[in-house]
Amino acid sequence: MELSKQQTASQKNRSYIIAENLGQLILTSAYLPDSILPSELELSEQFQASRTAIREAIKILAAKGMVLARPKIGTRVMPPSNWNFLDQDLLTWWSNIEEQSVVMEHFKMVRLAIEPQACYLAAIHATKEQKQSLQLLASEMQLLAKEFDRAHWVKVDYHFHLTIYKACANPFLISFANLFRSIYLRYFDVITNNEVIEVEIHQQLANAIIHGKSTVALDLCYNLLTITQKQD
Repeated sequence: MELSKQQTASQKNRSYIIAENLGQLILTSAYLPDSILPSELELSEQFQASRTAIREAIKILAAKGMVLARPKIGTRVMPPSNWNFLDQDLLTWWSNIEEQSVVMEHFKMVRLAIEPQACYLAAIHATKEQKQSLQLLASEMQLLAKEFDRAHWVKVDYHFHLTIYKACANPFLISFANLFRSIYLRYFDVITNNEVIEVEIHQQLANAIIHGKSTVALDLCYNLLTITQKQD
């Protein structure tokens, strides 16, 4: 008998939940690299789910590079070097269970390597509308320096940097910013205390991009990231 659309959707949701649970067990080393996961039947009993749901969950993990299923051998846990940490699900699972400082430290290093280049390109490719948006956000930062609102600052700071990525006209860098949205917001929330962060450098960076000074924009961004890393 064929499953109804509702039953199929429910099974897919169930498979995702199982994949998430297994993924978190792998991330926390409950299942070590090169170990073999319990059999399909054992997992079916463990999660009180159909074997079809278990198979779909394994496929989800395999697509993320976390496991490799082989006939007559079983499902082997792959080493972290195989895992796709740019996968949105895996990134979320990891950031939710790993100590926050560890995730943020890795994120800072990636950001330091990439964002100055985005600023360099934004100074070359930014449209008139993007330049206007950047100036409005920089001006809003100036206002927040006089009347600070922490939650609003985090939002404005995030959109300032997101606008730079969008203005760089590089699809890979834009995708990077979109992919790491949740971690960006979490990072800005972590480093923001009860005052604005380097408002003048943000304004100088906006000015450099608006006036097409690419090398200046790159240097200012690098300085800004270096300063904020020392503050957190």
